[in-house]
Amino acid sequence: MKEINLSDVIPNNLVILNHEPFQNKETMFDILSKKFEKSGIVSDACAFKHSLEHRETLGSTYMGNLIALPHGRCKEVLKPGMAFCRCSDIFPYESYDEKGDVRYIFMLAISENDISNNHLRILAKLAGLLANDEFVKALDLVNNHSELMTLIETAGTDD
Repeated sequence: MKEINLSDVIPNNLVILNHEPFQNKETMFDILSKKFEKSGIVSDACAFKHSLEHRETLGSTYMGNLIALPHGRCKEVLKPGMAFCRCSDIFPYESYDEKGDVRYIFMLAISENDISNNHLRILAKLAGLLANDEFVKALDLVNNHSELMTLIETAGTDD
């Protein structure tokens, strides 16, 4: 099976650093969905936001350790994509039956037509990185897309 390269799915304009803390998860979904539409990953921000909200009814996307991993799957996703958003401070995040503070968001857009289940491989790769405390601490030091990609690539070589 082909190795998943996260840098292939995180475009430059979806690395958002030092964003003001979101009022809540719904506001975050709204703002980031629009960024996905603007970047050409999704054709309809509203439909994508609805898919994110639907996914929240199935189980928690709160990962602990100040991390949220929301993801949506819909036909309006034109190509797989991921955003990384680091907030300047924490904000309250409620997901399914869990509550916690979030500062780092990795949001994934999945095509309804993804029969290869690439999104599961992307989520698995990302979950492996996020389980590494050194990787999570290093997220604070990232200054741009290039540095995030380097961090992902170098952290991924420890497998």
